[in-house]
Amino acid sequence: MAYSKRNKPAGEHPSKTIVRTVKDAQASGSWPRLVVLTGKEEFLVNWAKKYLTDAVLNPLTAVLDGTVIDGKNTDADEIIAACESYPMMSVRKLVTVTDADFLTASGKSMDADGQAKLAAYLSKLPETTMLVITVQGPDKRKALWKAAEKTGLVYDFTPLDDETLAGWMAKRLAGNGKKAAKADLIRFASRCGYGDDGREYNLYNLENDLTKAALLADKETLSYEDLCAAAPDDSDTDAFRLLDSAFSGNKGDAFLVLHNAVDSQIPSKVQGAVLSFLGLLCSQLEIMLEARERSDDGQSFDSIQAAMGTNAYRLRKAMDASSGRSAAALRRNLAEAYDIEKLMRTGEMDPYLAMEVFIASL
Repeated sequence: MAYSKRNKPAGEHPSKTIVRTVKDAQASGSWPRLVVLTGKEEFLVNWAKKYLTDAVLNPLTAVLDGTVIDGKNTDADEIIAACESYPMMSVRKLVTVTDADFLTASGKSMDADGQAKLAAYLSKLPETTMLVITVQGPDKRKALWKAAEKTGLVYDFTPLDDETLAGWMAKRLAGNGKKAAKADLIRFASRCGYGDDGREYNLYNLENDLTKAALLADKETLSYEDLCAAAPDDSDTDAFRLLDSAFSGNKGDAFLVLHNAVDSQIPSKVQGAVLSFLGLLCSQLEIMLEARERSDDGQSFDSIQAAMGTNAYRLRKAMDASSGRSAAALRRNLAEAYDIEKLMRTGEMDPYLAMEVFIASL
């Protein structure tokens, strides 16, 4: 099993819940009047929007029964007016408000009076209307958001859990006449950083990489190595993930990061891959140590970032990951890494074994 933070999802994923909701509505004729689609996984937000559109609108009258409103350039009156019209041949009048920035903290597309007016209207939505709102990063303190939660159904599309993700990936490969083992698919997604906090790697990126892998391979069943050939290596991120896991007490995850980063190499290149990876670990530890020393001296984050010239995001992550370690402990970890490198290069210890010993010592 590959390194993953998604193995134990908390409850049913919204992608499954919304399918069941639509099927129940089709059977009973009782449709939700308000649906809010949000979450980190934009691919699923757009999929859900289309899924609802296809379920509600009759293709013959879709132009008349469906209204799409730009949420960055609208007001309460426009939305309310659209909701008050009636459908012709569709099961509901569908009003879709996209990118509703008036639900975010920085949004300015609707003033406070307009938001209050729309919040009061939500509970009065006609039974013949379905209002669908999409929003990224909503401010859940807003009265309008709270009214939407109270009145309608909110689907927060987080990254997929491993089981669902593997099925999704298999379907994408199947569309290109290819397949791969479930374990290899999950391992590949984890290698790419899917679902990791702070990583801008989503289902759109994963879909593109799967398509490339399918086109590059000249066989039907793709191996983990075939999948990796389509995606650039991100060893620097792997090094950080290893230290983050080890420092958090998750040594098992740290070992898996190492294995995932090195196991795909041919035997003759394993030693070089391990040494390269150790170099990246040393680089991360050096950043952590210097940042800790400067922080202990009372320097602010901005001052530390300016002095070190390190990318602000990388520095913040490094400082957060090592927050529970003293400068002395980090200095000791770095010295041990240098010693391990020496043992590797002199042939006194097998590189892979040496790296495992180092991880165990963290």
